[in-house]
Amino acid sequence: MSRPNVFGLPHHLRKDVGGYFLDYFIQEDGVKKRKRVRIGMVPMVQAKKVLAQHMQDIVEQRFFGSEKPKVTFLEAADSFLAYSKARKRSYRNDAQIIARLKAFFGKRPLESFTPDLVDGYLTQRSQEAKGWEGKLKGSTLNRDAACLKTIFRRAVLNRQIDRDPIQGVRRFKEQSRDRTLTFVEFQELVRNSSPHLKDVVRLAYSTGMRSGEILGLKWEQVDFKNRVIILEAEDTKTQEKREIPLSGALVQLLQGVPHTLGSPHVFTFKGKGILSTKVGFRAACRRAGIANFRFHDLRHCAITNMRKAGVPDNVIMSISGHKSAAMFRRYDRVDRDDRQKALKQVESLIDTDMTAVENHAALEAR
Repeated sequence: MSRPNVFGLPHHLRKDVGGYFLDYFIQEDGVKKRKRVRIGMVPMVQAKKVLAQHMQDIVEQRFFGSEKPKVTFLEAADSFLAYSKARKRSYRNDAQIIARLKAFFGKRPLESFTPDLVDGYLTQRSQEAKGWEGKLKGSTLNRDAACLKTIFRRAVLNRQIDRDPIQGVRRFKEQSRDRTLTFVEFQELVRNSSPHLKDVVRLAYSTGMRSGEILGLKWEQVDFKNRVIILEAEDTKTQEKREIPLSGALVQLLQGVPHTLGSPHVFTFKGKGILSTKVGFRAACRRAGIANFRFHDLRHCAITNMRKAGVPDNVIMSISGHKSAAMFRRYDRVDRDDRQKALKQVESLIDTDMTAVENHAALEAR
């Protein structure tokens, strides 16, 4: 039993004209609240027995309090999905992932989750894919795990659960893509693209803009006078405003795009904004004989080309919208030409040093 309080009674036990009562504090919805529970006019010995019997429950803030209902995964997932729809550009992807998570975890209480349970889901997810796509890549499984972790982080923030029970889940190793095009391949790609995709491909190759940023581009965002495209925070993946500079060639490209009556979008197909490049881009690659290349790889091309042209990394990052140097480096591909150029630079330096030494020796010999 704890030491006596100021009334000479054990901690949490008090007495007034109505007899003994328990007096303690609990946490409800993150707010500290005082609880008083009447025992009545009973002998002190009996009051101490009641206190002793329930001391553990008082300490754990369960006794005489309404037990907090257990939140299920379905409830937490729906809560996050509402947040994603209101705040995130990746809502469609989140909805697809959450549909799979719901099918597996269902109404399981959040507090019953463990890292092993999540690993079991990821293992099953990988095995289910073998029949139609081969083994899933680590990056795909990581996206499912990341979405699940975000659900739990928001559940903690919303006080739906006291702690995150899946903190021990580890990421899969990812193989970053390093596919870029030669200029000849790029020309073939444009030549084999459908008319409504040609300028989309050219803009992506030159600026590194993301597919969603290009397809969502509106005429009001194109500033021909200052030669920039203005992307507001809600238009970008990182939720930060960004300006894309336009070269003379790109200004001509955009000025040549016909305005579609009734549509605010720059790039349209059959009078409406383009929703996706996936099918058309795959067909263009197939016709051009280009294998293992995706639309997003045009972003790699743009960033690599800027770096080879001598553009400083911080300037490239301001154009591409990368927030970290680590992520930026994944898009900046060092290829065979870079390595050969490096050795030529070293050879040139050695030749310069050797010439300097020979000239110095010749001067001293005189």
